[in-house]
Amino acid sequence: MQNRIRVMIVDDHEVVRLGLRTVLDIEEDLEIVAEAESGADALQKNDSLRPDVVLLDVVMAHMDGIETCRELACAAHVPRVVMLTSHDNEQAVASSIMAGACGYLLKNVGRQEIIRAIRSVAAGESLLDPALARRVKEQLAEKARAPQDDPLTEREHEILRCVAEGKTNKEIAAELFISEKTARNHVSRILEKLGFARRSQAAAYAASKGLMKKPDKSV
Repeated sequence: MQNRIRVMIVDDHEVVRLGLRTVLDIEEDLEIVAEAESGADALQKNDSLRPDVVLLDVVMAHMDGIETCRELACAAHVPRVVMLTSHDNEQAVASSIMAGACGYLLKNVGRQEIIRAIRSVAAGESLLDPALARRVKEQLAEKARAPQDDPLTEREHEILRCVAEGKTNKEIAAELFISEKTARNHVSRILEKLGFARRSQAAAYAASKGLMKKPDKSV
């Protein structure tokens, strides 16, 4: 039998987590490797358990699903994220796309639709409506073209340069004498300010703005 799809369920309501586990546990190709009750809990378990797919509630206390998704997109292990919500909200869908989500489902969908969604995103597919995804990408491209004041602080420019050089959060922390958590928070804030979902986008932005460190020709 081929490798099972490793799934983490993230929701601050225990009854929702229990319901999803009950639905998914009977599928032979799915393995529930973790449940998380908060964004912080999800980030910690993602690092240690490395799930393939994360079912992530949009509305949670302290750190909501959008912010958690954005943090997961910056993690050393980047899972495929399916956002779960009780309401069909186009702005929330757009925010999910920009945060790096691969899919978006209402909590009242049927069992088979949830299972299909997990299998699809695990296989590299997207569940997002193509028209909506295209509109969001156009908005991001427009934003990138539009003249605007530099939104980043001097410290964030240092962090962005490190990202562009391919450094991990741990390496950034060591170079700038800050904690790994602080480095991760800086990266997340930079992505949010620039309207990007992934580090690679930020790296391309840094290169286009000439922010890469110049090589030392004296060596």
